Amino acid sequence: IELNPRYAEAYNYRGIAYGEQGKLDAAIADNSKAIELDPRFAKAYNNRGYVYAGQGRPDAAIADFNKAIELNPSYAEAYDNRGISYAEQGKPEAAIADYSKAIELDPRYTKAYVGRGNAYAKQGKLDAAIADYNKAIELDHKDAKAYYNRGIAYAKRGKLDAAIADYNKAIELDRKDAKAYYNRGIAYAKQGKLDAAIADYTKGVELNPGFAEAYNNRGSAYSDQGKLGAAIADFNKAIELNPRFAEAYNNRGLLYYKQGNPEAAIADHTKAIEINPRDAEAYNNRGNAYDDQGKLVAAIADYNKAIELDPKYANVYTNRGLTYERQTKNIEAINDYRKCLELAPNAPDRSQVERRIRDLERR
Repeated sequence: IELNPRYAEAYNYRGIAYGEQGKLDAAIADNSKAIELDPRFAKAYNNRGYVYAGQGRPDAAIADFNKAIELNPSYAEAYDNRGISYAEQGKPEAAIADYSKAIELDPRYTKAYVGRGNAYAKQGKLDAAIADYNKAIELDHKDAKAYYNRGIAYAKRGKLDAAIADYNKAIELDRKDAKAYYNRGIAYAKQGKLDAAIADYTKGVELNPGFAEAYNNRGSAYSDQGKLGAAIADFNKAIELNPRFAEAYNNRGLLYYKQGNPEAAIADHTKAIEINPRDAEAYNNRGNAYDDQGKLVAAIADYNKAIELDPKYANVYTNRGLTYERQTKNIEAINDYRKCLELAPNAPDRSQVERRIRDLERR
């Protein structure tokens, strides 16, 4: 640049270097200078768009990707990058169209297969997502993100062994991927392997000390092991890291309830509801705490709200039925118990619920 101040390509490359250093404003300035010197420089538009996306400016990014594509309609990378921005805007159809175009232009474009797979997964099209991840892995067997994302898709399908195998491979390829450890921990927890889950959540927070979700999940695992002090410490840490983490408040509230502290439980469930007013579980849990205090009207109000939010929430019908029993509203209690069994015919407490119905019918 010093030798040739009008060397647009040099500005573009320096912009790329600044971007890799995290100096995004300097990168944008160099990309902009390259465009000023050569208004038909498609790569400079694409690179500036990429930096805008990294700054959380998707509209500006898309405008630059549009220009790059206008200048070079065969520019696969620009389609892929625009697809990423559309996905971040919650426009999966537009994202899929762009990923598909990138793949049409370059059938070996691994990153576009992974991106399209992610978009399909968000739409719940898990077969299509897995097919794209399979293709990405076929093209590049060292693509850690493809294994990781396929693992998530398998987990959603309930194929936990397959999910764990993919997380293992992702971790083998990238041992600093905190999310891969975290998601493997979730799979282990669902299999009842709590020690393995805790080890993975611990690795996740070791790699990313600000990983609130990993602290929350480790707290849940500790709770399942009966280690309530360790569990509360983790929920406290999750809330410290993310004071708007409704699930962590809800989980801590459950532990306070188990410890015989309904007032603290109510405070936490109330906070969870304040953060997420559509959290049916928090209303149910707060209802249980109110019932424990003998505040039966408040408990029924919370159970009603939980059912309004999630009419298929079986347990809340049982809980409301128990409270109706305490109010000697036996018909209402029987109706709630029957609704619970209708929604959850294989409930583990089915025999107990059926016995309560028989006892009430005899009265």
